[in-house]
Amino acid sequence: MTKKGFTLLEVMIALAILASALTVLMGTMANSSQQAVFANDLTRATQLARSKMIDIEYEILEEGFQSSDQTLSGDFKDEGAPDMKWTADIKIVEIPDTAKEEFLAQINSQLFGGDQGALQGNAAFSSMLPMLIGQLPEMINNIGQKIRKVDLVVEFPYGKSTFPIHVTQYIVDPNLNEFNVFNDSPALP
Repeated sequence: MTKKGFTLLEVMIALAILASALTVLMGTMANSSQQAVFANDLTRATQLARSKMIDIEYEILEEGFQSSDQTLSGDFKDEGAPDMKWTADIKIVEIPDTAKEEFLAQINSQLFGGDQGALQGNAAFSSMLPMLIGQLPEMINNIGQKIRKVDLVVEFPYGKSTFPIHVTQYIVDPNLNEFNVFNDSPALP
């Protein structure tokens, strides 16, 4: 009768396969753990960014719109995350001249464009329109003065460097009853 069993070579091959599989599995688990930590930090940083944006908005509305750009910065020590930093750039919205020109071209095309123009042949209104269109760039500039763009960056440590989160928001001055697009006539009541 022969004895059934495994040879030393078969046992060594089985152990090698098991060791390879465990190495791959351990690497996957370590990577999964790192990704879970990153996802947790990203979620925390996103919530802090949202909270900071609300704080900045209230501060801007309470203090009023400044006449120049501003840069604010800090950390989240009070929120329990001293390793996370933030920077906010608050800028006056400037509408580029190309956008103004395109806007005026669209108005001109829709009002006077061939047979399709809404005011084609209306001489009474057509004579006043160039003066009104001439004032549009000033109106557009004044509208831009009532809007602020806030670019917020929250950074948190990730490995040997930092990972940034960028958030942008536009804030409109709520005192629109005091707003005057021409800056020369009295404000609305």
